[in-house]
Amino acid sequence: MSSRYSLPVLALALIGGGLAPLALAPLSWWPLALLSVAIFYLLLKQAQTVKQSLKLGFAYGAGYFLVGVSWVYVSMVDHAATHIPIALLFTLLFCLGLSLFYVLFAYLFQRFVKALDRPLKILAFASLWVALDMLRGWLLTGFPWLYMGYSGLSTWLAGYGPVIGQHGMTWLLIVAALGLVYAKDRLVYALLPVLVFGSGLGLQQIDWTQQSGARQITLLQGNVSLESKWQRDQLGQSLEYYFSRTYVHLDSDLVIWPETAVATYWDNVQQAAESLSELAAANNTVIIAGTVLRSKPERGAEYYNGLVALGAEQGAYAKQRLVPFGEYVPMENWLRGAMQLFNLPMSQFRLAPVEQGLLTSQITPIAGNICYEIAYSGLVAKQAKNAQLLVTVSNDSWFGDTWAPWQHLQMAQMRAIENGRPVARATNSGVSALIDHQGNLVDQLPQFVESELTGTLQLRTGRTPFSYLMSW
Repeated sequence: MSSRYSLPVLALALIGGGLAPLALAPLSWWPLALLSVAIFYLLLKQAQTVKQSLKLGFAYGAGYFLVGVSWVYVSMVDHAATHIPIALLFTLLFCLGLSLFYVLFAYLFQRFVKALDRPLKILAFASLWVALDMLRGWLLTGFPWLYMGYSGLSTWLAGYGPVIGQHGMTWLLIVAALGLVYAKDRLVYALLPVLVFGSGLGLQQIDWTQQSGARQITLLQGNVSLESKWQRDQLGQSLEYYFSRTYVHLDSDLVIWPETAVATYWDNVQQAAESLSELAAANNTVIIAGTVLRSKPERGAEYYNGLVALGAEQGAYAKQRLVPFGEYVPMENWLRGAMQLFNLPMSQFRLAPVEQGLLTSQITPIAGNICYEIAYSGLVAKQAKNAQLLVTVSNDSWFGDTWAPWQHLQMAQMRAIENGRPVARATNSGVSALIDHQGNLVDQLPQFVESELTGTLQLRTGRTPFSYLMSW
């Protein structure tokens, strides 16, 4: 790679990285995932030095994340009153920081993978990719977003979901892409994508879990603006919507309010909710409300993003995975002053003090997840094994009319496939949806409207292979 044509090559790497998010929701142009991997592999293969590989990795990662997650800009400018130049700078730093994972990938490829024989090189390339995906999902609580395996959700590759999960699907997709790369040299390599996708079709014919009754579920989508959500004078109006619409839908088995629908401490409204809870219990209805939980005053002021179940069954759940710089500040003692630039509400949440179990366990065994948690396949699988229904609540209003809510929905669909469980997803502004145990959208609400969705989901028992093995 001489300096004479290094810029065009780096531009190609940038474009190759930018193609990958187009394979994910909402566009779901899944063949572009294969093309993206092929471009990156061929460029790395031609690089002559470690320095050239590092440049390629940085360019590929920059394209990948600038196209895929630059929506963080919207949350800073539209909802945190961040000045545009500062928001642009932090968005750029965020995306370029994430691209360092592909710099590391390129370095390890050049040092340890490139010289391997072809079959072993294919396996090592795919394994290294997945290993760094998993590192990205763990480091500093992780950013488990934009994984390539999600592109297989709308293909036969989804048949592997209940067996090896989305990380396994990523691995197989990369093996298939490299099989296509080498098919021009030896036709036998063309069998790799045929075997991968063909076997996925076969696995789709297996129903890993069993039906266990059905529940009529109502999702409430209040569409409360973030500008007014945490203001005192808005609380009464929000509660009026959720209380009144719940009374209307007490014929449902389950009524779900979105994340922090009760935008205050639950103990502030608990007494007011008692009559609703009693009436719901009389109708054998369970209500799940997103709210803010807090520890008793004598233990100090600790706050938790939480879920509360009331009505026919009682329960509570505190969030176990928080959004960095959104719900808490990493290295708070050093960065808290700088974070005043963002003016983020409720950015001092604490992790749940103990591992959380099921939200409810008697009438309907339900595993609850809040917002970001649905991206963690291992966390969801631990809870789902004893549940018959997954409930996830979110407030994706932070990201406006961007790809983020659709990417988030796609993750919920993958968790349904991995665990063989239906998912009820209630959000403040969309995309609220009912998802069956195979990841299919049963019904959904449009975004940015105040509305309710009522439908039926089949509960499931039994466990998928993934629920036992997870990502081991």
